[in-house]
Amino acid sequence: MANKRVLYTVSAVSLALLLVSMFLPGELSGRISAAILLLCLAVATHVYVKKRGIPSMYKGEVMLLLAVTALVYIAVYYLTGLKFGFYRNLDFLSLKHIIPITVIVIASEHIRKIIMAQEDRPAEIITYFALVIAETLILGNISYVTTFNRFMDLVAVVFLPSLVTNLLYHYLARRYGALPNVVYRLITTLYLYLIPVIPGLSESIVSFIKLIIPILVYVFVDTLYERKRRYALAKRSKLAIPLTILAVACMASVVMLISNQFRFGALVIATESMTGEINKGDVVIFDQEDGQIYKEGQVIVFEKYDVTVVHRIIKIERINGENRYYTKGDANEGEDSGYITDADIVGSAVSRLPFLGYPTLWLREIVSSNVSR
Repeated sequence: MANKRVLYTVSAVSLALLLVSMFLPGELSGRISAAILLLCLAVATHVYVKKRGIPSMYKGEVMLLLAVTALVYIAVYYLTGLKFGFYRNLDFLSLKHIIPITVIVIASEHIRKIIMAQEDRPAEIITYFALVIAETLILGNISYVTTFNRFMDLVAVVFLPSLVTNLLYHYLARRYGALPNVVYRLITTLYLYLIPVIPGLSESIVSFIKLIIPILVYVFVDTLYERKRRYALAKRSKLAIPLTILAVACMASVVMLISNQFRFGALVIATESMTGEINKGDVVIFDQEDGQIYKEGQVIVFEKYDVTVVHRIIKIERINGENRYYTKGDANEGEDSGYITDADIVGSAVSRLPFLGYPTLWLREIVSSNVSR
């Protein structure tokens, strides 16, 4: 009973303090505070929580598999630079990032190994969310979130991959201890500070890859080392794996659609300026193919004063070889001030999905206290 109290205390304190670290100003300060916090918690866990061994004859082989997977991922990622180009890595060999990240990874996995060995489900769940936050602090920081769009970018690019990868880390820690996770995580995080250039591949595509790789690693490990021991669950596993891959692929596709990575993009309508044909809470699908010819009466998506707007073209003028578009919301009394040009237009609205955007609007209201309007 005493060991359980210590277990729950360590897990809960980890979660609470790491949540506080997320809101510290600046990426570096969040990482340093998380590193110090996790180091102290790792020591406390080591001293006060009863340690139990995790016997596994495959620990070395799994560690090698993860190391090879990490290196292959990095090699393929950098090969994409031949197509998308490279840009200079301003944090190359920056110890102020390398040291806290290394401490966070090692301390996190030491805590995870001890907690997972206890086989206590509530403590495992609390620790899972605490370590998701710890990894989020490695990859990003909520203090930079000043708009709702940036918040959604943080969720798509950082938080969702962290949720998936930490499921894998929990699975591996329960069976093989901390070392395979430490090796894999250090390789897949520190390379960003050990190579002088970074490929220009889209963050949305990188986040999609980060969602898929943990599933592939799980399949490899399960097939190579766990299948015989879990033969009775083989049929169930065969069904679960493709369903999981399908679910993650669908989730990643939605993220990429919202991030405008395809020809067609999606946008949630947050105002009532187009009520009638397009209502608040609807999702508008728009075509962003280059070279489109826009006509009067067409509903378009455009940027004006750093705001994305969905309004109708009411007049077009061509002056000095430049198209000038005058727009208006169907429900507004007057037309929009000024005009826009082709450079301002993102695309043309092609379809409407009624009401599907309301969950996003509700989420915006929930987080509005943490972001600027």
